[in-house]
Amino acid sequence: MTAAMRTLIVTHSPLTLSCTALALAMAAGVATADQGQDTAADVSPRQQWHQDIGAQYAEFVAASDALGETAEAFCSGQAPKSDLQEHWQDAYSAWQRVRFVDFGPIEVDSRAWQIQFWPDSKNLVGTRMASRLRQDTPLTQDDIAQAGVAEQGFPALEYLLFDDAMQDVALSDPVPCSLVGAIAAHLATTAVALESDWQAFASYYLATDGYTETSLHAAMQALETMDDKRLGEPLGMMGSQASFYRAEAWRSDASVTLAAASLEGMKRSFLPGLRVALAQAGQTPLAEAFAVQLNDTLEQARDIEVGIRSGLENAQQRQALGTLYLEVAQLSRLMSQDIGAALGVVRGFNSSDGD
Repeated sequence: MTAAMRTLIVTHSPLTLSCTALALAMAAGVATADQGQDTAADVSPRQQWHQDIGAQYAEFVAASDALGETAEAFCSGQAPKSDLQEHWQDAYSAWQRVRFVDFGPIEVDSRAWQIQFWPDSKNLVGTRMASRLRQDTPLTQDDIAQAGVAEQGFPALEYLLFDDAMQDVALSDPVPCSLVGAIAAHLATTAVALESDWQAFASYYLATDGYTETSLHAAMQALETMDDKRLGEPLGMMGSQASFYRAEAWRSDASVTLAAASLEGMKRSFLPGLRVALAQAGQTPLAEAFAVQLNDTLEQARDIEVGIRSGLENAQQRQALGTLYLEVAQLSRLMSQDIGAALGVVRGFNSSDGD
């Protein structure tokens, strides 16, 4: 590694690592400790996180590939629309399970926004998809790769598969079907690149102590976003009137399903590393408390059979959604306050808050 490369990497904190520095870090192949240890005493929090997050990225690749294949089958008349909708939700849920990771390769080329453009207060997804559907010629994956993020991810596909405006559109026609296939292919390509880059990122991630705090901050921010943005705002808990239009995936009414997937992902790919970190800090009871609260919250989410759109129309379901909001808030406080204090991590600025 040249002196210039070393200077660039050292002068950027893990929280704000630029795409250029990230690429240099991957290319540099920073030496790290042996990853072959598999006992709790020998595994560091970052080793555990890298392994578990990598497994979730691999699942995202598999689910996105299946979505792309189903899109091809649908357009050739070999699969029904219901199969396409099912694989869309499977792939979207696979993304949600690793969505809390907001650092490293996901930052390159705004990949998180390419995968999920949300919040969308100006309905850019609807506007852009309607415009694309008025084209005279079929679209290609290159067209979508060069388009804006509102046209590239799961919300764009959701519009095509679930929006009321599509009732008068034959999805199997050349232009709509080409649009479905192009977006699905772009998602699959993005997933593959993301998983590959995460593996290449291993040496730098494992060798950089600051990424322990970065990983903890990512979980804090993910829970705060779920509390405030994903549940609080659409449920009217943040000082404004309840509106399902503020919810994720309101067209498909899958908002709670996606929230449950995010919680499941934290259980799979964040909790094991957190256990290691807290054990090393002599705070094992806090890890157990977080695990219990996470399981309670996940169970509450799974018990709700509707999304926010439908749930707001039913008093019983609305109460269940309110309970989920309170469970997530408790989980978020436990992470940001108790666990943060125990590990010396101060709650930082939430970059997803926008303006």
